[in-house]
Amino acid sequence: MKKTVVITVIALVLVAVMGQAPAGAVQVKIGLSGMYDIWEPPFKSLHEGKSNSLIYAGLKDDSDGSLMLGPELDLKWGGWRMQILALFGVMKNKFDYTNYRWDLTLWNLPVFGERLDWITVGDYSARRYDVDLKFGKSIVQYLYFNFGARFNYADGSGSQFRFAPGLDLNFGDDDFHYFQVGPIIGIGFEYEIRGFSIYFDVNGIINFGNHYLERTHIFPFPWSYVIPFKYDTDVIGFGFDTDIGIAYFIAPAHISIGVGFRWTGVVCVPGDDDSSIIDFAYRNKWIKGKWDHFYGFTFNVSARF
Repeated sequence: MKKTVVITVIALVLVAVMGQAPAGAVQVKIGLSGMYDIWEPPFKSLHEGKSNSLIYAGLKDDSDGSLMLGPELDLKWGGWRMQILALFGVMKNKFDYTNYRWDLTLWNLPVFGERLDWITVGDYSARRYDVDLKFGKSIVQYLYFNFGARFNYADGSGSQFRFAPGLDLNFGDDDFHYFQVGPIIGIGFEYEIRGFSIYFDVNGIINFGNHYLERTHIFPFPWSYVIPFKYDTDVIGFGFDTDIGIAYFIAPAHISIGVGFRWTGVVCVPGDDDSSIIDFAYRNKWIKGKWDHFYGFTFNVSARF
C-alpha cells in the first residue's frame, strides 16, 4: 500500500510538471537502469541476536549483493531537469551468520524448560524496491540545486537452526519488512562535451521509516506460534546520497549509454519502539546510531529525443 501511494504521488507530480513545460522544448530520456548493490542494513544486530542477548559472540557474518533493474525517465527544459528512477530487486540481498548467545525470554522460564545458551546458524534475505524523484534547477553554469524525495522498501524472511550441548535443538522462522521515505536536498554538477556527459550529485537525506520483525520457534510448541516475538521500531534517518557517472550519446541512434557509482548512507535515530515484552534481554532503542549503507555500480541504456 505504501509503495502504491508513493508511486501515485510521483506520477501526479510528473503530470503537473509536464503540463507546464513548453511544447517542443523538452529533452526526454527514457530507458532501463540497473544497479549491482551491496546493502548493509541497520537491523542486522537485531536479526542476528546481538541486540537481544545477555551474552553474544559473533562467529560468522557474511552477505551477498543483489541486482536491481527498473525504468528511468529524465527530462530537461528551461534550466530545469527531472529524474524519476524506480529500481526493483531482481535478486535478493542475502545474509548468513553464526554466533554463540544467551537468551532470556518467556520461554526460558523453568515451566517451559528452554535453555539460555545456544549456538545459532541462520540466514535471511530481502528484496528491495527503491523509487527516486529528483528535480534540479540550474543556478550557475554546470551546477544545479537539487531537491526531491526518496523511498525504499524491503521485505524478507529468514530461518535459524539452534543447537547446544546435550543435543538440544530448536528451529526458528523470521518475517520482516523495512521502509524509509523522506526529502532530499543538495547540489548537482553536469558537464557535456562531444557526446559525453559527466555528472556528480551530493544530496542530504532525512528519512522516516519503520522496521518490523516477527520471529517464531518450533519449541515450545505451540506457544511460540500463539505468542511470537514481535519487534516494531520507528526510525528517523539522517544521511547522504551521492552518485557519480559518465554517459555517451550515440546521436544517429538516439541512444544514451551510461555507467556510474552510487552510495547512500543514513544513520538511524529511534522513534517509537513497540517491541516484544516476552524477550527480556531486548535492548530498547537498539537501532540508535546504526548505519544503513547502500552502494554499488549503476548502468543505464536510454532512448533520447
